[in-house]
Amino acid sequence: MTAYHDIFIHPGGPEETLLADLAEVCGTRLRRIGVEGVDYGADIGGTALELELDHDYEDDKGVPFERYRAVLTVRDFGGDKDRERLTAEDLFHRLAALQRYWLVLVFDLQKVIDRSAPLGHDLHP
Repeated sequence: MTAYHDIFIHPGGPEETLLADLAEVCGTRLRRIGVEGVDYGADIGGTALELELDHDYEDDKGVPFERYRAVLTVRDFGGDKDRERLTAEDLFHRLAALQRYWLVLVFDLQKVIDRSAPLGHDLHP
């Protein structure tokens, strides 16, 4: 299994709001896919975005993955992990700036890169 960057998201609101916010921060609308657990996807300049609105990840490495309803996988088509990380970090920070979501950015489900929560809330939902 290849390692990717993932943004775990607890929306705290309707799915439509999350999709609209992702379209804004990604610069394109995610399209309905519904294949192999991926609900929505997009291609942003050679990087795949795959949104799962539900996932089966269990709490691990001190991260309560089970508390986050959705996960956005960022996957560089060319395997460029530096570009993939930069894209994931950019999307993470844009989502965090909205102050609507609890977020955890991880690499390979092993390394926590960053966390964010709406202003005045604990880091985990």
